[in-house]
Amino acid sequence: MKTYDIYFSDGHLSDNKGFFIRTPEKAIHMAEDMLVKGNTYIDDYAGGVISVVASDGETVWSKQIPNK
Repeated sequence: MKTYDIYFSDGHLSDNKGFFIRTPEKAIHMAEDMLVKGNTYIDDYAGGVISVVASDGETVWSKQIPNK
């Protein structure tokens, strides 16, 4: 069974939350909430990209993180 995690990248560094979310829809919803509400990853990776990545490596969604 695939699981999904939320990744952050700015071209130099990358990080992920370490989630094992069961559906891409829920992972995308969580990522969109992070963009709206903000968190330390959003601040740290401003100008970079937030992505939802499946456990098999497939990127199922991504969006630019606005600059501060």
